[in-house]
Amino acid sequence: MNRLRKRIGVIIGEADCEYAMELIPFIADAAARENMDTIVFANYGSYDKNLRLYSDGEKSVIRIPVMDSLEGIIVEESMLNISGMSTDLYLHLRECADDIPIVYLKTIKDRFNSVIASDVKAMKTVTEHFIKNHGFKRICHMAGRSDLEDAHDRCKGYLEAMQEAGLEVKDNYIYWGDYWYNKAGEALDTFISDGEGYPEAIVCANDYMAIGIVQELIRRGVNVPGDVCVSGYDNIEDSKLMSPALTTVEVPKRDIAEIAVDTIVRERRGESAERVICIEKGFNLMLRDSCGCGHFDGQGDLQRKLRYIQYHNYGMDMCVLLDNGYHISFDLDGIFSVADGYFKYNRAKVGYICMCTDYIGKQNRPVEKVSSYTDKMLLERVFYLDEDKNYDSPGIKFDRSKLLPDKYFESEKPGLYFVYPIHSLNHAYGYLVMQYDKGFWPNKYTQSYTQTFGDAIDSFNIRSEYMNMDEIRRAYLTDELTGLRNRRGYEQNIQTAVDRVKRRKLKMALASIDMDGLKYTNDTFGHSEGDQALRKIADVIAGCLDKDDCGARIGGDEFAVILLYKDRGRLARFVSDFEVGLDRINRESGKPYTMHASVGICEVGSVGKEFQKYMDLADERMYANKRKYKEEHPETDIRKQ
Repeated sequence: MNRLRKRIGVIIGEADCEYAMELIPFIADAAARENMDTIVFANYGSYDKNLRLYSDGEKSVIRIPVMDSLEGIIVEESMLNISGMSTDLYLHLRECADDIPIVYLKTIKDRFNSVIASDVKAMKTVTEHFIKNHGFKRICHMAGRSDLEDAHDRCKGYLEAMQEAGLEVKDNYIYWGDYWYNKAGEALDTFISDGEGYPEAIVCANDYMAIGIVQELIRRGVNVPGDVCVSGYDNIEDSKLMSPALTTVEVPKRDIAEIAVDTIVRERRGESAERVICIEKGFNLMLRDSCGCGHFDGQGDLQRKLRYIQYHNYGMDMCVLLDNGYHISFDLDGIFSVADGYFKYNRAKVGYICMCTDYIGKQNRPVEKVSSYTDKMLLERVFYLDEDKNYDSPGIKFDRSKLLPDKYFESEKPGLYFVYPIHSLNHAYGYLVMQYDKGFWPNKYTQSYTQTFGDAIDSFNIRSEYMNMDEIRRAYLTDELTGLRNRRGYEQNIQTAVDRVKRRKLKMALASIDMDGLKYTNDTFGHSEGDQALRKIADVIAGCLDKDDCGARIGGDEFAVILLYKDRGRLARFVSDFEVGLDRINRESGKPYTMHASVGICEVGSVGKEFQKYMDLADERMYANKRKYKEEHPETDIRKQ
């Protein structure tokens, strides 16, 4: 295996979108042919101006890579959907990446290489289609981000086509968007602000904005293409399968990716590479329903699209449970246990949680260092999708320049790795590295996963600074009278137990235990005696538990136990040990009453949706034993003779 394989870095936002899902594999394939790993430094956007601190935390991803540890970096800034991030990244690269090749895609930057597509010609072609084939005169343009070169090139293509046809372009005919869905309403309001109604056609600078325009037009009762024709750019998968299917321009993504990687390789070899490479070929106008000139039968791709939707929605219903899990985790072991239990919904083959060396109890970083990462990092956990594998807790300190300790990069073939920041607001705590098997990809759940984990670490630090963590944990999760877990602690332990069962091939059983005659004891000898009897029963239960078991008092005289084991004989031994323990406390107590509790046990056949069924069955068996005990002892609690 190759320990020292070189790496190419990719900086891109919204890596879960279809455009990135098409582009990144082309980059990884080209890098693999040069025997290099591909490291994707990704984040999620923020479209709410009130979330500035959160945005700063997401932007911190650009400070994770140590630049000179990479062979080169490819930047796709059109998907960096956080205000100011493109500028921050550019200044950061100018400051710390003088010695490695930097290649920007689709935009030209001083001092760096660029691979751009001939967007002017392609956008001119699609605009001319509406002019020449449809005879339209009133055509508007939803442009991309005004800070990006490719957006201006696409706008230029639109303007050239309009000017050559002698058509007027009013001030309200162009709206500068953000390459995403959410500006469609504002764009349409701009287009109709002259009082002349909707345009005949809207030419959009990418498919995401075009899809947003189509959806907003339909919401307003405007027919597409009957009333307004719409076109996009990029030919993402959604453009084919939406209704109506979107007329768009297919861009040579493979050529862009391969030239970018080749530019880095040539620069590293000391060979001359053009600073700006413009791709002229490979563009295709895809005529479909949204302009009325073509028809795309998406039925053949429908199953693939449904899988795409299902994949991106996978695990989203677990986000609330994930958040709740952290709320009842009062120590680091509990936090990491929740992170392990919910890791599988990322669908990554393996994940590495790497934390800054000062992530525990350190809230006093200088302001300018809050969104930075320590030079040394800690590999705290390694999580696996394979449920036959238990998580690892390496606790290895390593240089951030390595991204992970060397041994975790050992592989027969070059790999593709995704890196996401772990932060709470603007406070960077670490990062998550993930690898995926073919057919799987980061999804929106990853955003919730990293964010809630970062918030849990932040809350832990705040509580550690201002309060006694042991007392908080005990008060919140422990029954004050008996010292066993309370109901909250019991419910928290259920998920931990389920994960251990899956990871370590264990069996699980639930025991329902109910003290007999508590009312009799309280009424006859006083509540203090009743409390003492409950504590004695709890002591017996605690004495019967193995390391991985959990005992809890979940009600007044109700107890519950989770048993994990490999040998079924463990269940009989638990009952036997419990009965022996009851005999012992009655012999030693010197009390004028007998302490007794009825037990019901049920093996858990599966740990899915029917889990409650096993809890109910354990209760039924306990109540059957309780009735039998009362029949044999009608006086309920027996005074000792």
